[in-house]
Amino acid sequence: MGFNLLDLLLPRETKFYDYMNRHIDFLVEGATAFQDMISQIETLSETDLKSRLVNIKRCETEMDKVEATIIQELQITFITPLDREDIHTLAIQVDRAMDMINAVSRKVEIYGIHAVPNNMKRFGDLIVTMARTLRETMHMLQSKKDVKDLCERLHKMENEGDELFHNSLGELFRGTTNPIDIIKFKELYEILEDCTDTIDYVGKLIRGIKVKQG
Repeated sequence: MGFNLLDLLLPRETKFYDYMNRHIDFLVEGATAFQDMISQIETLSETDLKSRLVNIKRCETEMDKVEATIIQELQITFITPLDREDIHTLAIQVDRAMDMINAVSRKVEIYGIHAVPNNMKRFGDLIVTMARTLRETMHMLQSKKDVKDLCERLHKMENEGDELFHNSLGELFRGTTNPIDIIKFKELYEILEDCTDTIDYVGKLIRGIKVKQG
C-alpha cells in the first residue's frame, strides 16, 4: 500500500485488529475443544463430557461478547482501519462458524450421543486446521502480507470437507439400518460441512479486503 496523507492527519483506530484477533482466537479454542471432545467421546464420563460442552459454550459466549464490542465500536469510531462493512461482515461470519460448532456440541448432548463415526472425528480435525489457518490469514490484514497461499489452502480444505461430507453420507446410509441414527448424524454432518464452507468464505472475504487495500 502506498503513502496516504489521510492516515497521518486522521489516524485509523487499530484496536479493531485486536478485537478481530481475539475473536478468532476463541474460534480456534472452541474448535480445538470440540475436536478434543469428539475424538475421545467413547471414553468420556458424563462429568468429563459435560465439562467439555461447557468449555465449548464458553468460547461461543465469549465470541458473542467480542462481536458485540466490535459492532458497538463501529458505531462510535470515526476512522476505521478497514471498511466498516468489511469489519462487520468478518465479525458476523467468524461468529457464525463458532455457532455451528456449538450447535453440533449441543445436539451431541441433546441426542445422548456417546459414540460417533470416524468421519465425524475427521471433520473435527479438519475444522481445527481450517480455524488455525484462518487465524493466520486474519493476522495478515494488519501486517499487509499476501494471503493468496493461505486462502488457496483454506479453499483446498473446504473441498476436502465437501468430499468428506459426501463420503460420510454414503457410509452412513450403507452402514446402518437404524433410521434414528441416520437422521441424527446426517444433520450433524450437514452442520459441520456448512462450518467448513463458512470458514472458507471468511478467507475469501479477507482476500477481497486485501485486493481493495492494493
